[in-house]
Amino acid sequence: MRLWVLKERVANELRELLGRERAAIVAQDPHARRRPRPCGITIHPGHGCPLRCAYCYIYDMGFTAEPRPYPLSGEELAYALAKNPYVVPERTLAAFGSVTEPLLPVLKKRTLEYATSISKWLRLPIQLSTKLLIDESFVEGLYKADPAASILVSVSSLKYWRKLEPNAPEPLLRIERASIAVEKGLRVDLFLRPIIPGLLSQNEVKELFVAAKDAGFSGVVAGSLRVTRSIVERLLSTGIPAEVLKKSLRSIKLSRKQVPIPDHSTKEIVRLVAAEVGLEYLPSACAANIRSHGMGCALCRFGPCGNPPLPDPTDIGEFLEMLGLRASVSFTGYTIKVMLRRGDERRARIAKDFLSEIYKRRVVLRSV
Repeated sequence: MRLWVLKERVANELRELLGRERAAIVAQDPHARRRPRPCGITIHPGHGCPLRCAYCYIYDMGFTAEPRPYPLSGEELAYALAKNPYVVPERTLAAFGSVTEPLLPVLKKRTLEYATSISKWLRLPIQLSTKLLIDESFVEGLYKADPAASILVSVSSLKYWRKLEPNAPEPLLRIERASIAVEKGLRVDLFLRPIIPGLLSQNEVKELFVAAKDAGFSGVVAGSLRVTRSIVERLLSTGIPAEVLKKSLRSIKLSRKQVPIPDHSTKEIVRLVAAEVGLEYLPSACAANIRSHGMGCALCRFGPCGNPPLPDPTDIGEFLEMLGLRASVSFTGYTIKVMLRRGDERRARIAKDFLSEIYKRRVVLRSV
């Protein structure tokens, strides 16, 4: 109930701050209606990226190599998120780094502006993924916005990075510079992605992990490759060893749609080497954000990560009653079951999503 009231209060205050005419326009922004994935809602400080990594999917989505800052101000972005029915203050994870590189010179200021605003107004747990070099001034700004912010340093290969990421800094330098954030007190994890089948050797993985451990990193996330027809063409044109990748693609019908290509054997190597070196192995990027903010989540098949909050039947009952809903609530494992007896079904679906974000558990809604 407290978070529901907080969300409404923030939306009302920001509406007055922006003015009703501008607020009405901002309320139509995709950030105001996009449903978060279990890993959180992606925050776009801009569109487009000049790094042109061979495996990148944004160019298939219509984005260009010319980065453009997102048009909303920090307060406008916070208002859009406050109006989003699926976003819950303090609970919905906020992930920077989906359709652009958030530390590009033209976007860095906007990234900090957004991080500051959503932390001030909604206190969303912030995570940022980057391939660029972290500097002290950015770390100071991010730490001021969210002292528990999670940073992921993205690396795909130590041996073939020039072919895969021709415009990004050298991987070991990325790792070394990220120690600035560690020294400030932020959690930093290595984001080994995408794992291209057959490309990484155990020695290469260990060299990267030792460097990350020496820099003070906490853990490692292993991310799978996602391909389209054009991504495969770009990868094959780089000249990297691709025999295993080709075998992985034999049963895949390629198109413009992104298809994940998991490499379970390499992920197992990653897990074992991480344990040997002393890095925490994390099953997904959002797990690093959960760890960094001392939360718990059981929303996806990788969980539970940490300890999700225990459902409070009394609190849930009062919350549903406040929304004009009458329902019985029960719990099975990490699932909350809500049997709706009376009330508007649309409002019930909103309550379902809200409860799922609050408790970071699956909520099943049925009408009786």
